[in-house]
Amino acid sequence: MVFSWMFGASEATEPTPETQRGGYECAPYTILENHPQYQVRNYPSRKWATVLHEKHQHEANNDMPMSKEWKQQPQNKSFMKLFGYITGANETGSKISMTVPVSTKVTTEEQDGGVVMKEEMGFYVPTEHQESTPTPKADQEVKVVTRPEMVAYVREFGGFAKDKDWQEQKEQLKQDLQGRDDFSQIDFEMYYRQGFDAPYKFWG
Repeated sequence: MVFSWMFGASEATEPTPETQRGGYECAPYTILENHPQYQVRNYPSRKWATVLHEKHQHEANNDMPMSKEWKQQPQNKSFMKLFGYITGANETGSKISMTVPVSTKVTTEEQDGGVVMKEEMGFYVPTEHQESTPTPKADQEVKVVTRPEMVAYVREFGGFAKDKDWQEQKEQLKQDLQGRDDFSQIDFEMYYRQGFDAPYKFWG
């Protein structure tokens, strides 16, 4: 299941997959179904540069950009590590084009201290580097992974999304999908948050 945090939705009556947004290459997908509340998409297997961080489910983030503690938030640290990788902090010193979306895979795991939320933030590796992806430096936390092909149920919404917004949108999408014949086959334990703007960008 994928959630997309999107701005400036197309007004086209027949939606088509985006290949670029704001001059940045988009991770590829095809549209299988289009509904008023959601889309069903197929995402092909592709390479992503990723950083994983963990937190206990009861821990709250300070989600407001540029606030006093914001720079120390795990999601911002992950973003900056990935940004460093694409701007040359890799074994070959290669410059890699920024892409969209910033896609975070979210899973949970029961541990002795309680429920731990694992958030794997990823930058899509652009087409020109898919076959020969620069290796991250050994002392960095960046890993290049191949995310498998998947069918995703996508809900789009705008605004600066905080943790509670993602949870609300997740529950709303789940409600919208309840009438589907394949509802029982959908994995609701894992989902993706997809953002199309840097975490420090302001919207008026």
